[in-house]
Amino acid sequence: MEKTAIILIAITLFFLVIIVGLLTVLVYRLIKNPPSATSPAPTSSDGSAPHPDISRTEFHPGIMERLKDLESIKPSRSELFCPNHRDEPGEVTCGICDKLFCKVCIKPFKTMHFCKEHMPLVMRHDWEEIVTVKTSTQNPEEGVELFEKKKILFSEKNLPTYVETHYKINIDQDYIETYLVVFAIKEEAEAVRSYLL
Repeated sequence: MEKTAIILIAITLFFLVIIVGLLTVLVYRLIKNPPSATSPAPTSSDGSAPHPDISRTEFHPGIMERLKDLESIKPSRSELFCPNHRDEPGEVTCGICDKLFCKVCIKPFKTMHFCKEHMPLVMRHDWEEIVTVKTSTQNPEEGVELFEKKKILFSEKNLPTYVETHYKINIDQDYIETYLVVFAIKEEAEAVRSYLL
């Protein structure tokens, strides 16, 4: 009985040594030749990686046309990185200008985040609730349209707004209701209301 136990322990240790040896070899190879060093990704003129399928010619011309359309609407590298720190990826969106900023350039306020430029704007003014929109996963169009209008208000009409998201859990029917609440500066509330409603 003791001999059998010793043989089993010896076999187990043998296999354990082989597994540790194989793992050591794999780790050594990964350290010596990291995957990114073996095949650098091709980049386009603006520094972004092209769509992986855009160069394939065996696709139907209709599909190629759609892929080119997708390439044109893909965000550029500059939109994905902090505008103040070009090497830092954007992590949080400002509630006013909707740009991505790194952790250093964005500050939390209540349930929202604002960039350094717009945080004083939020704190110095009184804000008024303009409209509340109920959305759901089955019907998100109204929420998408609201955010598009918010962008136009800021970029074209120079009217800053922010949107708070509130959730209500409906236990009886087992779903979550989402409410988007738009706020505007009190002095500009009527102009924002007339555009949104």
